[in-house]
Amino acid sequence: MKRLAGLDKSRIAITALLLGGFSVIGVGLVTVTEEATRTRIAESQLAVLLGQISAVLIPGSFSNNPADTAFLLPDPAALNLPPLKPTLADPKQAMAASVAAGIVGFRAIKAGKVVAVVLPVITHFGYSGDIKLIIGIDRDGKITGVRVTRQNETPGLGDKIEPEKSPWIYGFNDKSLNNPDEKGWAVKKDGGVFDQFSGATITPRAVVGAIHQALRYVQAHHEQLFSLPAPHEAQPAINLPAATHNEVPHE
Repeated sequence: MKRLAGLDKSRIAITALLLGGFSVIGVGLVTVTEEATRTRIAESQLAVLLGQISAVLIPGSFSNNPADTAFLLPDPAALNLPPLKPTLADPKQAMAASVAAGIVGFRAIKAGKVVAVVLPVITHFGYSGDIKLIIGIDRDGKITGVRVTRQNETPGLGDKIEPEKSPWIYGFNDKSLNNPDEKGWAVKKDGGVFDQFSGATITPRAVVGAIHQALRYVQAHHEQLFSLPAPHEAQPAINLPAATHNEVPHE
């Protein structure tokens, strides 16, 4: 009996060790899987971002990959952008986190000159919450393109701000602070030149206001936005795949 009891204890110890080993391996596999999933999600989000950047710039107007010139924006609060939390001391980590959070700008360059910038802007006045946009603006202050990057507006009504739903968003191409004038930067119901949607005025009103806000921001920070930093001042690059330039209407 004593011998059997000894054997049973040995088996129990071995079984416990095996279970412990499998548990450690299992936790390790879960950790690796979670990390791989986070990486895939981040890569997918960055690929979407590249498509959006490309969509708001005029094809052929620049020769660089704008994603390689991401930069931290001066006075981001003027675009209703949230601060990066937590604040990161390492510049490369701060840049990567800011890109992932969508709170950086991008420069389009040709012949050593910044020809356009791509900026995010948020409006808090959407019908169903915040609406986030990305806007291309050239050196002369003209809009090269606008895309919605986040919205929760009513399907079939407010979501017509999406180019897949209607061509309304293309109506901002080539517009500037002077075209239309200050009064014209509103929906027609408010005395402006931009169409509202049938049964949905709040959403287009919010988008028009946000785009106008971005144009005023560029006017106020034009020198900083359209100047290339000196080599020793250049902000850390992020490793992204090359962008493809989508053809979009420019009227």
